[in-house]
Amino acid sequence: MAISHVKPLLLSLLVSLFFLPSALGGTDFHNCNPLRDYPVKVKTVEISPDPVKISTNGNITITGSTSVDIPDGATVNLDLRFPEPISKRSYSLCDIVACPVAAGPIVLNFLNVFTQQELIPWGYFVLISITEKHREDPMMCVSFRCMITREQTSLL
Repeated sequence: MAISHVKPLLLSLLVSLFFLPSALGGTDFHNCNPLRDYPVKVKTVEISPDPVKISTNGNITITGSTSVDIPDGATVNLDLRFPEPISKRSYSLCDIVACPVAAGPIVLNFLNVFTQQELIPWGYFVLISITEKHREDPMMCVSFRCMITREQTSLL
């Protein structure tokens, strides 16, 4: 008889874990390759403001943890797509966080992500990855959608 209660409990647990990032105010994101076990695990992606307003700009914060040290020469790539590539930016990891990065928690902050030409009312698919110098496989790669809207005008 106790087993009959396990299935609904398990189902509700899985559903709550699936919707947890949205419930916590985060953005839904996915690993670029869901079959790959990246050494840098992303826990949350936050866009501020969400949606981004064309009169301002957007900031993106990625929090997670790394199971390995990340060397000084690593690169952070930010790609905007709709659905084809629109623009690509590369940053030294040391411009985003203090280097070298030791195994443990990591927070990546991207301020004023969009150029003036990119601040048009639609959405982008954003891919952010970390790669080591002279290596092709990324240490982290996440993708998510970012919407850009016009300002709301008051009818009063």
